[in-house]
Amino acid sequence: MGMSLKKLLPILAISAIVIGVSAAVYNIMYVQVEQIPAEAAKVYFVTGTDSTAAGATIGTNSTYVKFNSMAGWPNSTRYYEDSVGIKNADTSGRTVELLYDSWSGDTPYVTISVKVFDSGGTQRGNTINVGTGGSSTGSISIPAGETYRVQWEIKWNAGALSSYRVNVLLQLKVTGE
Repeated sequence: MGMSLKKLLPILAISAIVIGVSAAVYNIMYVQVEQIPAEAAKVYFVTGTDSTAAGATIGTNSTYVKFNSMAGWPNSTRYYEDSVGIKNADTSGRTVELLYDSWSGDTPYVTISVKVFDSGGTQRGNTINVGTGGSSTGSISIPAGETYRVQWEIKWNAGALSSYRVNVLLQLKVTGE
């Protein structure tokens, strides 16, 4: 068969060094972006008729909303029909999607649904089932100048204690610039 293992080892070692060295050859090129401005949001949150009851605080530039007063009774469903609005202030229609991100706390004891409605009272998109991965409204088109309302439905199980709590995080995805 010819070559012994003793003779083959030095050749394999030299091959490994050559391969290792050639893998370290590279060129660095640059991409530079300058003067990236902050723009006013074209789609943003606005207060709804139930914002006060839900404890809504709309953040700077209206691109964030936090609720701190939502609750519900055991074995009944609490509705916040107009917890917050999603306003399209652009001159053309915009596509948005409200998505479930995460939740924590006493999650086995509560069912929460979130829906989006247009100004005529028609539900737009799918119902978000909080706690279900990938749950979202799907793409919703909001016409220029329109405000859609976000409805929360919270139902604690019959045996839920008043000490139970959950935290929910949703995302609002706005397509385009």
